[in-house]
Amino acid sequence: MLHRAVAGVLCLSLVASARADDVIPGHTIDRPVNGGITGVAMAIGFVAQLIPLRHRDLWKVELTSFDESVRLNYSPRAAAMSDALFGLSIATPALYLMGTTIDDADGDKLIIYGQTLAVNTLLVGVMKRLVQRPRPYMYAKDRTAMRFAKEQGEDGYLSFYSGHAALTFGAAVTGAYLLGASGASPSARALAWGGGLMLASATANLRVRAGKHFYSDVVIGGLVGITVGYIVPALHADGDPYVPSGQDLALGAAGILGGLLLSSLLPLEKRTTEIDAGKAGLVKNLQLTPMPVTGGMGFAIAGGM
Repeated sequence: MLHRAVAGVLCLSLVASARADDVIPGHTIDRPVNGGITGVAMAIGFVAQLIPLRHRDLWKVELTSFDESVRLNYSPRAAAMSDALFGLSIATPALYLMGTTIDDADGDKLIIYGQTLAVNTLLVGVMKRLVQRPRPYMYAKDRTAMRFAKEQGEDGYLSFYSGHAALTFGAAVTGAYLLGASGASPSARALAWGGGLMLASATANLRVRAGKHFYSDVVIGGLVGITVGYIVPALHADGDPYVPSGQDLALGAAGILGGLLLSSLLPLEKRTTEIDAGKAGLVKNLQLTPMPVTGGMGFAIAGGM
């Protein structure tokens, strides 16, 4: 899901590099050079997935105490929702930057947007293979999660850091930056900052609820994504880069909080297993057997924990 969505936008940005005519106000784009940079970064990011894993051991201690609290998380529903929001987060900036056609400054915006995604893909691909952190569901004890972990193979050891968080936060920031640098209205900028970061934070939080990532994975991923999302377009500025207004930043912060709240309220499937039942002290395989006793007949009750 992640790689298909990113690859689609990156290919669109490479096509745009051949069709763009004008530049973003205050920014200079060398289309062949930047198209080449995007292509190389994208290629390295995908090739990084071929780096072999050195070991497959579970960690005894996590990076933070907050991480310890989500070690047993596992939810296919949360994973599906996070993937859906991820696709929406990546597609939305591309759509509002492109407009109805790919021409003029729209092409330049897509080139820069594609660069942000390519650089984040490269960094994520390399870091995952170097750190090789087990995902939370690798520690889960119910049979469904254990079967899922076995099916996932080496992907179960690619938790740090979150590609979903890095790419969605990077997409939101670059999209909002380019919209603002192009002289968009305050209402359009507000939607880009608030709405984009809301989608990103909801995606990241659902990755934790899904058991795909720890809190530190999504926090670091989000910070890296925001940093790359601002630096990439800022490097193309002729002078001082575009700086969002205080209102834009406030709306972005509100969007992050709103995304966290809403994604935390979404209901997930219940997990009831024999192991959970045993921990709760429930009796299984209850049997009632007649047996003779002095002066009459009685019953024997047998069962297991």
